[in-house]
Amino acid sequence: MEVASVTNRQFAMDIVDQSHAGEARRAAAELAEFAGLNDTDRGKIAIAVTEMATNIVKHAKHGKMLFETLGHNGASGLRVLSLDKGPGIGNVSMALEDGYSSYGSSGNGLGAVRRLSTVFDLYSAPNLGTCILAEFWPEMKNKNSGSSFSLGVVSVAMRGETMCGDGWGMRASTDHSFFMVVDGLGHGMFASDAAREAERVLRNSNSNSAADILGDCHGALRKTRGAAGAIAQISQDKGLLTYAGIGNIAATLIDGEKRRGIASHNGTLGHQLHKIQEFTLPWNKDSVLIMHSDGLSAKWDFSQYPGLLSKRPSVIAAVLYRDFQRERDDATVMVARNQQ
Repeated sequence: MEVASVTNRQFAMDIVDQSHAGEARRAAAELAEFAGLNDTDRGKIAIAVTEMATNIVKHAKHGKMLFETLGHNGASGLRVLSLDKGPGIGNVSMALEDGYSSYGSSGNGLGAVRRLSTVFDLYSAPNLGTCILAEFWPEMKNKNSGSSFSLGVVSVAMRGETMCGDGWGMRASTDHSFFMVVDGLGHGMFASDAAREAERVLRNSNSNSAADILGDCHGALRKTRGAAGAIAQISQDKGLLTYAGIGNIAATLIDGEKRRGIASHNGTLGHQLHKIQEFTLPWNKDSVLIMHSDGLSAKWDFSQYPGLLSKRPSVIAAVLYRDFQRERDDATVMVARNQQ
């Protein structure tokens, strides 16, 4: 599983000039130290993050980097995502050769980023820009989560806010897994309080019903501002996805060329709830589930992004966030698929 803890929070950093490469390197170093990564790992991160930030300035003029500490199986790691809307990489294979630079510089190049990172992925398209994923884990730790799902999430606070009013969670059992996206009303501290409470309910619940968990969230959020929320329950053995949603959370199930939206009922968890209804859809080996808050426009279309669905869910989520976020709201997008 690509994302392992609902307690981790992401933060975004704008990259608009060369000085920001140093700021990104220092931010990554602080997070790596917090995660308990050793000096060797932190050295790798410093080189890779500097290269990623420098490439944004050189090739796209401006962009964004997302940082997040991770943890599973007793190991702690760091995820870095680099996002830009530049011209894209003309020859990805050549760009991934160690030491390659289209500017003729002696930089380390994307090949070094791939070599230094534990997990690496890249998506680039002409005139659409580039997204680079790099994760760093201790060499002696087992990075395999044992999960049957691969999950990618971007969840970032609105510009100017330090607390994200959106939330998400994933809870796995032997025969099914739950995936939740929640959007606290408004933004800032009070919206965050509602989102964190919903996350707590999912984390501690023993229920095997998406509708029941959503009902428990409704009761627990009465003391908060309230939230929109949705939960998808996926059973791979049965080949079923069961979904229940309240409020403005968008959900889409993709199977090959087919795209099907999943409805949520009107209401506000914690305050106004008329009906919780479960919808059941088939889930197969190639299915992809995308859920997001209304901080993301629903006008995305994968036909505009050839090859994107073959990438890791974290890259898919990051590209959708990059191109369809609404500037005046928190934004969360979750992408889940079967482990490949």
